[in-house]
Amino acid sequence: MTKKIPPIDNEEQQRLSIKTFSGFIETTDPWEELTHGQYANNTLVAFKNDWNNFVAFCIENKVPCLPAKSDTVHRYIDHMSRSRKLASLKRYMVTISLVHRCHNLTDPCSHTEIRLEMQKQQLKKHDDYRNASAFRDEHLQKLLYQFELSTKVKDIRDMAIWAVSFEAMLKRSELAALTIDSLEIHTNGLIDLLVNGRCISLSSVSSKALQRWLVISMICEGFVFRRIDRHSNIGDKPLDHSSIYRVFRRASDELNIPSSALFSGQSPRVGAAKDLADSGLSISEIQEQGRWKSPAMPAQYVGNTDRHDKEVAKYVKPKPWDK
Repeated sequence: MTKKIPPIDNEEQQRLSIKTFSGFIETTDPWEELTHGQYANNTLVAFKNDWNNFVAFCIENKVPCLPAKSDTVHRYIDHMSRSRKLASLKRYMVTISLVHRCHNLTDPCSHTEIRLEMQKQQLKKHDDYRNASAFRDEHLQKLLYQFELSTKVKDIRDMAIWAVSFEAMLKRSELAALTIDSLEIHTNGLIDLLVNGRCISLSSVSSKALQRWLVISMICEGFVFRRIDRHSNIGDKPLDHSSIYRVFRRASDELNIPSSALFSGQSPRVGAAKDLADSGLSISEIQEQGRWKSPAMPAQYVGNTDRHDKEVAKYVKPKPWDK
């Protein structure tokens, strides 16, 4: 979803920027400047990586990337479609289109040739989206039983992450941003989390797991969940998305989950949504509990793809290839 960003209107600035974007870009700084700070850092990182992949393709095929011809983009779609899903192909088109429009160049993605190719990919890959594997209550209980007597720092931290992220249905960003100031510890040992203005009460099981981590880590301010080095030293910085992925990948290994169904940082939200649906909650109730802005994602997670598609259609602006 691109925003209305004014193109570069100064010829010298345009020339210098085209030179920058005609090669690999190592940081998000040029993207921040190009888009006038209208995107979050994670989005800028995605733009950077997507564009660098396109640049690599163009270099390998000895064709210009900026401006790119529609034939180049067509070949790129065909090449990437062999290993990428429809959502990724659409994102690549958004990135290529954005770079051209911001440089006041003709957008190759608006060409009829590209529209037809994307329509073909849409028909071919319509059902290729796949949820993250569900991390469910049964998985959590097995892990808690397995590690409840462990005194290792990493085991205690990971137990707290598994329990809190599942029960509170935390996004990866919410888990990473959790601070001591966002916790309210009651005299009976139960803990409430304040997440984006919402109060989430943890059960005695998750509260105990989190309390154990706070005691052994001796964290009394700053971020709750932090990196641990190979010597079991606890750092000051919060976990990033890669670290959270590794924590849930570890859960997969501990439970001998097959390689086709490994957990990721999104798995606890998927699993919690499924468990809530199995317990009789409606899509709207699951949406409320998981703090989703629309019913689309919880509907997809619990297998209601028709509801998912209808909800997504309300928010998605038609692209040239959808017409």
